[in-house]
Amino acid sequence: MKKTISILMVLAVSTFIVLAAKETISVKGSAEISAKPDVAYFTITSTFTEDTTEEARNKTSDMIANCVELLEEDFGIGKKDLETSYISASPVYHYDDEGKQVLVGQRASQSINVTVRSINDIGRIYESLMAFDSITLSDVRLDKENKDGEMIEAMTKAVENAYRKASTYAKAANVGIKKVLSIEEGYSSYTPVYGRGANMLMAAAKAEAADSAPVEYYTGDISVSADVSIVYEIEELKD
Repeated sequence: MKKTISILMVLAVSTFIVLAAKETISVKGSAEISAKPDVAYFTITSTFTEDTTEEARNKTSDMIANCVELLEEDFGIGKKDLETSYISASPVYHYDDEGKQVLVGQRASQSINVTVRSINDIGRIYESLMAFDSITLSDVRLDKENKDGEMIEAMTKAVENAYRKASTYAKAANVGIKKVLSIEEGYSSYTPVYGRGANMLMAAAKAEAADSAPVEYYTGDISVSADVSIVYEIEELKD
């Protein structure tokens, strides 16, 4: 039994020595590609301060309802693309001349997230929303809803980039690449585009309203990136 264990240990050590003796090149590859956005996201928030919570809440709800009606009827945005994201109600205080806290009213807020699938309508949407004075709008975030194809392309190009690096090193060292020993996926990500602030767009729309000029909204590309680490086994070049 002891003899069998000794033989196994010798074989294991021998295997380790063979693997350790392999000459390798380790490289990292990266790639970044661009994609056209096909969806836009922004948030509408309505806030009112009134004498009672009910009054503030009713005004807030009515304002959001008006915005939703406009988005649905004028731009065909469906209910699945309108989502309530925030509702709050709280007392509002101020301090009088004696430093005492005095209740001055109740504040209510409500926010909805909006998804726009026809991004060419963004400028017109803001032009229409500027008719409502008591709302604030977030910045626009442009994105691509399904990025699977772009991610695969980025990963493929990252591997190709790693191979080009390894080939360059191998050529300089006068060796050849034999095979891949390991591939380790690195950090893969995407970067959406954040457009002009909604309130800036609304201000621009108001300034141009006298001339009935449309609000221009320029979209950029999103970026999708991938990183990979690859270990190649190398060999001496034969004459």
